[in-house]
Amino acid sequence: MDYNLSYPSVTYRKRVLPQLLHNGSVVAFRSWLYDSPRTGIIVMESPGWMLAAVNLYEEEGRIWYSDELPENIELYEANEEETLWGLAYYLDYYYTDNEEYRGVHPLIAFIDHECPKNASNSWGAASLCEDMLTRVPDMFDKEEWPGIKNSISQLIMQTSGLQYDRFRIEYYCFLIGVLMIAEHEQDVYRRKEMIQLFRKNWGQLSWMYGIGIGRVLGSALHNFTAVINQTTQNRRKHYLHLYLPLAEYFIDKICKYNDDKREKLQEAIRKAKVVEAREKQEPDLDELYGILFPKHSLEALSANRPAATIAEMRQEMAAQEQKISSLESRLSASISDFNRRYEALLHSFEALVKVSITFDEIKKGLKELSRTTAEGVLEKLSITLADNKRFMDELPKLREFVKENDKPSEVHNHFEKESGCQVFNGPVSGQFNKK
Repeated sequence: MDYNLSYPSVTYRKRVLPQLLHNGSVVAFRSWLYDSPRTGIIVMESPGWMLAAVNLYEEEGRIWYSDELPENIELYEANEEETLWGLAYYLDYYYTDNEEYRGVHPLIAFIDHECPKNASNSWGAASLCEDMLTRVPDMFDKEEWPGIKNSISQLIMQTSGLQYDRFRIEYYCFLIGVLMIAEHEQDVYRRKEMIQLFRKNWGQLSWMYGIGIGRVLGSALHNFTAVINQTTQNRRKHYLHLYLPLAEYFIDKICKYNDDKREKLQEAIRKAKVVEAREKQEPDLDELYGILFPKHSLEALSANRPAATIAEMRQEMAAQEQKISSLESRLSASISDFNRRYEALLHSFEALVKVSITFDEIKKGLKELSRTTAEGVLEKLSITLADNKRFMDELPKLREFVKENDKPSEVHNHFEKESGCQVFNGPVSGQFNKK
C-alpha cells in the first residue's frame, strides 16, 4: 500500500510516550539519525514494535517493515489524514487478500480477531476497534456501506442465540451505528461530529442496543431487570426517556433470551418511570437516538406530535397542556357568562308575560332567539309560570310558533361570536313595548 501523503511537520504537535501505545496505534515521528531531522509516520504493533514506518530510512518505497522501535526517536500525535492511512494499512496488511480470511469481509474479520474478547484485555483492543470503526465511512466507498451493514445485521441475528458473544456483538452494533449516522448525515463535518458524539456516549448507547437485540451489552449484569434498575442510578437516569420505550417494546424478546421474569421486569420499568418523571431528562442524545432507533423514536414521540426530538416533544406537550388550561378557563368564564345572561333573559320574559295584554311582544322576543334557546325558554317559563292560566293556555301556540322559526337571528349570531354560547344577546329588561 503506497504512502501518498506529505511527510508531517511535527512542530506544535503533542509528544506521545511509547509505553502508552498499543497494537494499531498510528503516530508521527521525528528522527535524528541523519544530519537533518527526518519525519514520517509509524503504525505500531505493540508499544515497542513497529508494524511499518514511513520515511524512517532511505529504503525502497520509504516503508520499513516490522522492526523494533529505534531509540532516541521522538513520537507525536498523528493528524486525521495520517491516522486514516495508518489504519487502512493495518486493515489491508492483516485482513485484505489474506488466505485465512478469504470470503470474509475484512471489517468482519477485524472485529472477530481484534476487538475485546473479555473484560480484562479491553482497553487497547477497544481503542483500536473504535479508532478503526469510527473511520469506516472514510475508508470505504459509500456504495459499500449498505452491503457491510446487511452482513453485520445477519451476523447479529445468527450469533444472538447459543453462539452469543457479548464483546463481538457489541462491536457489530457499534459499526452498524457508525454506518447509520454516515447514511443519515450528508455533510462530512456534521457526520464526524455525530460519530464522535456516538463514540463518546457508547457506554449509554451500547446498553440501548442490547435492549434492542435482547442481550445484555456493555455490562456484566446478568439480566435486564438488573439493567433497568441500574439505569435509574448515576448519569443513566437522565436518559430514561430513551431506555424505557425500547425496554417496553422489546420485552417479549428480552424475556425469551434471558432469565428475566416478566412481572419483575415490568415492575422495574414502572419504578424507572417514577424516576424519569422526577429527574431532568437530558436532550443531548435525542437526535442521535432518532438516527439509530428511528422506529422506536417515532413511537416514543407519538404519531400526532412530529417533534424533531424527544425534548421538543416534551416542550410541545407542556405547551398543549398550557393551551388546554387556558381554554378550560375561557370555557368556564363563557359558561358563567352564559348562565348570567340566560337568567336575565328568563326574568325579562317572565316580566313581559305578566304585563303584556297580547302575546305579540312575546312572539317578537322569541323570534330573536334560535329555536333551541327559544324552546328552552318556554320550558323554563312553563315551570315558573305554571300558575299563570293565561300563559299556560297560550303555551301550545307559542311552541308551534317556535318550531316554525328555525333560523338563528343576527342578534343570536352576534352573541355566539362574542361568547361561544347559543343564547340571546339582545334587549332583555323591560325593552319590549306594550301595545
